[in-house]
Amino acid sequence: MSIELYQELRELERLLDLALKEAVARGRAMTAAEAKYYTVKDMRVRELMEENKSATIINMIIKGEPGVNDALHEYRNSEVEYKNACEAINAYKLRMRIIEAQIEREWTQAGRE
Repeated sequence: MSIELYQELRELERLLDLALKEAVARGRAMTAAEAKYYTVKDMRVRELMEENKSATIINMIIKGEPGVNDALHEYRNSEVEYKNACEAINAYKLRMRIIEAQIEREWTQAGRE
């Protein structure tokens, strides 16, 4: 087994650990942003209901509200960041499997010679 492959595998394990921690942090940020979005949206819907706006038009009005849109934008951005962290985890795991397979091939070949 080459030392370079082993070192690369150790580095990927380190990066995987970091990515897992990052995914947790980003997941928490995403849930906080989601809660904020629904809270802002709910508050604005209640205000519109108090203004006696028609229930059928409230949904259309909400879509154009800057405060609601800002909260939605923050939520969607945090969701993208979370999904990217999850993809990084998958990429590290795949790369680790490739390296492990190469190490196994080298180990097997060394045993036959």
